[in-house]
Amino acid sequence: MSEPTSAVVEAPEIEGGFSRRTLAWVIGCVAVSFVAAVLLSVYGRDLTSRPTPEANTFSYSAVGHHALVEFLRAMGLGVVSRQAPAGGVGPGRPLVVAEPDYGDSARLKALREEARDRHAALVIVLPKWSPGPPERKKPEWLSKVSLMTPGRVELALKAFGDDELRDVKLRRAGRLRCTAQWQGSTAELSIAESAQLLEPAASLEPVIQCPEGYLIARRTGAPEPRTFVIADPDLLNNQGLDRADNAQGIYQFFTQDLAATGMVFDETIHGFSRVPGLLAESLRFPMVLGVLQSLVLLGVVLWAGMGRFGKPLPAAPALGAGKEVLIDNTAKLLVNGGHVGDSLFLYFRQVTRAVAAHFFLPPDLADAERLARLQRITHLHGLTWDLAALERSIHRLPDGRRGGEPAAKIARRLYEWRMEMTNGRASGPAA
Repeated sequence: MSEPTSAVVEAPEIEGGFSRRTLAWVIGCVAVSFVAAVLLSVYGRDLTSRPTPEANTFSYSAVGHHALVEFLRAMGLGVVSRQAPAGGVGPGRPLVVAEPDYGDSARLKALREEARDRHAALVIVLPKWSPGPPERKKPEWLSKVSLMTPGRVELALKAFGDDELRDVKLRRAGRLRCTAQWQGSTAELSIAESAQLLEPAASLEPVIQCPEGYLIARRTGAPEPRTFVIADPDLLNNQGLDRADNAQGIYQFFTQDLAATGMVFDETIHGFSRVPGLLAESLRFPMVLGVLQSLVLLGVVLWAGMGRFGKPLPAAPALGAGKEVLIDNTAKLLVNGGHVGDSLFLYFRQVTRAVAAHFFLPPDLADAERLARLQRITHLHGLTWDLAALERSIHRLPDGRRGGEPAAKIARRLYEWRMEMTNGRASGPAA
């Protein structure tokens, strides 16, 4: 008789899907990306380049204007530190040019023309201090500053190209305290050292006047833009904003004298220049990190949607029907357990006892006698099975996985012999 075939049919491998290792990497990358996004949202500001210590709205040094911007925003005014060449100014949104350098006269004239074309007020904050080198341990602070000469400050004012302001002169005083008045409001203003004031002139109209001169003045005349000059930057820089009522005074100036709802500080005059546009902004820190994260996630999505990646995952084998499958699976379990011979011999004894009970043999027969009588009954049924040979083959089975295939064959033979003896038929071809 030939060997029966197994009812389990190997299913073909299918494409698609991730292996467990790949899926673990993907989940790990997503988790790290999420944690990095959270950390950058909290600490990302600390990773940007340190602000320069000179007089600009990003500076935390004594001569910087960062405190002014934060104060005005806290008071409800929309403040923009502009790093693009133009835009944002208009009626109710003056253009503030704080402490410009007289050497860039072309840029200063262009700013004046922009304010005129957009019908915006132009606020000029004159320079006063020449910055020295930054501190070693705190590069965002200046180690020292020196006082500019009045002539150099006047050159910065003339660089705007306004004929009405060409002959304006400056004077220096010691410590300054003066009173500014608005409708229903009074502020005591203070300059701690070497106060810088505008000398009275026909082209100037005082906005805040002190005994020694004008602290803030408006250019007279009808031609636009409306131009205001703040003589001393210590009125509003980081070191002077919290003195006396300076903060109140500068707020009243913007909201009452200018009727401003917001303002634009031009920072291109201090070397800050950024190309406007969505693409340019998306490629700068920290936005570039979000773009990179999106590209990584997009790659994962495309990766998962591919028809096949890596080694194909096999389909789960179909479950076969019948006792032959049960016998094969039982044999495999016996192999994995590592006791093939002993387990199969127990199965041999159970099968022979079941067949003996079917033919009403005495249950107390010795094993050898029972096996001999079953062999004679087998021959009487015209079958050629050799039960003694099957028993010897069981005892010769090797241990471990090497005995798995022979054990499965013997188990199937025993099952077929039992079926033929008890039912008079075989469940499949036998050798």
